[in-house]
Amino acid sequence: MRLGAAGLSYAAQMHRWRHRGKVIILMYHRVLSTENLCEESIQAGMYVRDVVFRRQMEFVRSHFTVVPLGELVRLWQCSQLDTKATYCAVTFDDGWQDNYLHAYPVLKELGVPATVFLPTDFVGTARWFWPDLLARVIGAVSDKSNSGEAESQMRAVLDEYFGGQPITLPDGPIGKSGFADQLIEHCKTIPPERTQQLIESLACSFDVPLPTNRVIVNWEEVREMSQFGLTFGSHSCSHRIMTSLPNDQVVQELSHSRRVLLESGASYTPIFCYPNGNSNETVQRLARECGYEAAVGVGPGIGGDRPANWFNIPRVGIHDDISYTIPLFAFRMFGPLPAAA
Repeated sequence: MRLGAAGLSYAAQMHRWRHRGKVIILMYHRVLSTENLCEESIQAGMYVRDVVFRRQMEFVRSHFTVVPLGELVRLWQCSQLDTKATYCAVTFDDGWQDNYLHAYPVLKELGVPATVFLPTDFVGTARWFWPDLLARVIGAVSDKSNSGEAESQMRAVLDEYFGGQPITLPDGPIGKSGFADQLIEHCKTIPPERTQQLIESLACSFDVPLPTNRVIVNWEEVREMSQFGLTFGSHSCSHRIMTSLPNDQVVQELSHSRRVLLESGASYTPIFCYPNGNSNETVQRLARECGYEAAVGVGPGIGGDRPANWFNIPRVGIHDDISYTIPLFAFRMFGPLPAAA
């Protein structure tokens, strides 16, 4: 149904009138080669393939006025948007190394600017985000064993950390059935330190080595990209969810990450990106007080003359499974229709 609707919408060129005088901000995470996809356990909503990304950027360059996110904010502030133009800004969350390896060459070649939001504690280190680390461990567990004994071991570890919460073990291979995604959602309900202990316990129980390769950009890569049209904003220091922290820790995350970026030699843009998209009025106020001009969330939407909330600007998430063709991409960019008055 989505393919059919996307095809009809694209054939009618509905994206042309939909975006006239409007602003759309695209949100990406990872850009991966086929080889990467064969090697890693990656959630479907976290990536686009490199060949798909190239086609999308060619489409964006042909149909939109593509501007850096910071420039877009300035146009909004000065009420200088051209009502006949169609604007687009490209953003990436997390600063994955594949942004440098696969997205950056395309952006540089096509002259498309983009903004990457960095969790500064991770840059240049071998640290992994816990959801990806957990997915890697679960995938390795599945490859090692699918016996009844392995299921009993898994149940014992989960009972220790979740106290009997209903976590359903899959009938098939543990790593092949969405079980990792289910477990990731459960882990969002416990403290990050506890989640890390769970990952280490699973790795130990099933004799799975934790990865040590770097998956986030380093500062040399950031400075290189800064010379060719990419800008960098803060995604906090530790990538912890801001609404789960006391105010003093939120301020620390906001202010320290900003200072690190200012001192790094990166092309800094004073825009914040909330980890996991979570914010509230208090976090938004603190971001403004810490010197940010705006902040982006993950809620879908298309902007007009100016944002309804400068500290929760909507974006449209792009990932491979729902935007792997240009008609599907254009359909995804169509965005939600405005609510009836």
